[in-house]
Amino acid sequence: MPSLSRQILIERVLQLWHDGRHDTYAIAVLLEIDEREVCLIIEQSERRAL
Repeated sequence: MPSLSRQILIERVLQLWHDGRHDTYAIAVLLEIDEREVCLIIEQSERRAL
């Protein structure tokens, strides 16, 4: 299970992504994380949704 801070990061990434006004690069800049990490979070979330 992810730590609380990790869980908050995941939720924030997904919130910005589903909002539809940000691409992966913009999310990475806003949250000051690597764009690859943003993509991994989104991909994992979409796999769980299937």
